[in-house]
Amino acid sequence: MSLANLFKKKPYSESDSLINHQRQYRMIKTVTIELIILGFLIIYVYFIYRIWDIVFLVAVANLLSFCILLLLHRTRNTTLCGHLITINLIMTTAAGNLLMAGVSSSYFVWFNVIPILAAVVVSGVGLITYSAITLGIIVFLFFHSAEPVSWLPSSEIIKLDFLNYLFSLLITCTLLYSLLKENVHYEQLLYEQNYLLKADKEKFHYLARYDHLTNLPNRSYFLTTAEYMISNAKPHQYLTIFFMDLDGFKRVNDHFGHEIGDGLLMQTGKRLQTCFREDDFLARLGGDEFTAILKHSANDKTPETIARRILREFNKSFAINSVTIDCKISIGLATFPVQAQSDDELIARADMAMYDAKKSGGNAYRIANSQCNKTANSS
Repeated sequence: MSLANLFKKKPYSESDSLINHQRQYRMIKTVTIELIILGFLIIYVYFIYRIWDIVFLVAVANLLSFCILLLLHRTRNTTLCGHLITINLIMTTAAGNLLMAGVSSSYFVWFNVIPILAAVVVSGVGLITYSAITLGIIVFLFFHSAEPVSWLPSSEIIKLDFLNYLFSLLITCTLLYSLLKENVHYEQLLYEQNYLLKADKEKFHYLARYDHLTNLPNRSYFLTTAEYMISNAKPHQYLTIFFMDLDGFKRVNDHFGHEIGDGLLMQTGKRLQTCFREDDFLARLGGDEFTAILKHSANDKTPETIARRILREFNKSFAINSVTIDCKISIGLATFPVQAQSDDELIARADMAMYDAKKSGGNAYRIANSQCNKTANSS
């Protein structure tokens, strides 16, 4: 990666998703602010002890951290800023140990913070890379002898040791807390996204199987169900398909408009639902065509009973947007395995029986038969 690419504003789609980028952005911003606050505390302590080299060093580190924070806000380049904030801490820690060499070994504790910081603001690769760099610096400092820039009484050194351990523990805890907090937030976002994806999936699944106007199963769902029910029919189990079509629906649409026509289809679906049993499968094929599948035993007259019930219901007027409409219905019935042995043939026979009912004047049902057809009207 070139230097120009590092300073270039990074589009979200170039690396992680928008959520991951925002998560990393918040982490780096929070950690940088925490380091700046901690830097001011350290400056205050060493100002009291008049150790000016450390005061100057931490002040410079704080200034660099502030510049990194501005760079992050301007470019939103989390990769670059994550590396910069880690390098800033490494250089400050190494310089601090060089300046305080021979005074106290407690300054080495700050090296423990670097791998944690790298893991939080960079990544797992950053953890490995900066851990190796930190180890190299520790080895160098261990064998490097240097004169301390300040001499302090042993009682004061003990206090500084305590503060070193306290501050390093404090920043470690805040780093881990920030990481855990972001992980909880990230998991919540993932849960919400998964919920929305599941809801969208269920919505698309519903739209693929149900008619949006009547909320009844659509043609595809009906054909799949008919095939399944016939293929898995038990011995001596009969299945009757209803094929239903409104009489004069085109006239209603042409005369009153599509809004009234859609209202009529919606009320048709509701009326048909009141006529069939709870276990019956009712669907809308499209237009003004409706179908249903009934399970029953041999010699069961339930299909004819329901057909007559439907005709009685459709002898009642429809009230749609203050408009009264009279619309009858024609019904064709075909039974498996009497009239057909397959779902396609059964549907075709029910369709033909329905058209026979229409030819007879409508407002009637006709039962397909292998030898003869039986007709009936609403009376």
